[in-house]
Amino acid sequence: MKFTVTIDQFEGPLDLMLHLIKENKLDLFDLDMNVLTTQYIEFIHQMKDLHLEIASEYLSELASLIEYKSKKLLPREEVQVEEEYEEDQRTKLVARLVEYQKYKEISEKLRIDYENRQKHFTRPVSPLVEQWSIPIESDTLENQSPYELLKAMNRVLQRMILLKPYETKVTIKELSVEERLEQIKERLKDSNDTILFETLCDDCSSLHMVIVTFLSILDLIHQKWLDFTIDSEDHIYVKRGIE
Repeated sequence: MKFTVTIDQFEGPLDLMLHLIKENKLDLFDLDMNVLTTQYIEFIHQMKDLHLEIASEYLSELASLIEYKSKKLLPREEVQVEEEYEEDQRTKLVARLVEYQKYKEISEKLRIDYENRQKHFTRPVSPLVEQWSIPIESDTLENQSPYELLKAMNRVLQRMILLKPYETKVTIKELSVEERLEQIKERLKDSNDTILFETLCDDCSSLHMVIVTFLSILDLIHQKWLDFTIDSEDHIYVKRGIE
């Protein structure tokens, strides 16, 4: 199969897998691992033939898929021993893909909201940044609903866009969610402070980077590496979780 896309058009291996699932009209919730594995391997081989650099995260997923495929080729008497492991591997991958798809849908909604707001606002309002930098007086953060977090993030994004116009064009050189996640972990690893979400976007030059930062924080909250809280004005605060 000749692929019409290249690896630098994807944010990571899960993004690539979702593309392959869509292109092959596979059911995400009843995933045919054999088809997905074959297509993924073929895609990576084609990228290598084009002498394109392939990030280690793609190769790591490739190794897992090859392991899955090799176990399917075991003699029948050995298959029963492996079936439970294979189903568990498949279930975990589907869960990761579903979560990543949710992140993509959120980012797309935020992008559309931003473009719609651009039609109504021609210049930024007076910044009141100092009121956003006041830390909450709390030693512990009580997790609230992820749905509330998404609603608050939508409002936070509106405020941020009004204060600082962002470039809407997304380039392939932008950081992936995985790379941004590691940057945030490095920044917060030795801190016990409660931090306002906006301060984590100080280095964001594009709307894409703001969204990637938010998705990275969602992932860290899911991992329980971060806790979060939302105040009455929809300001989002994050803090290192209890390990």
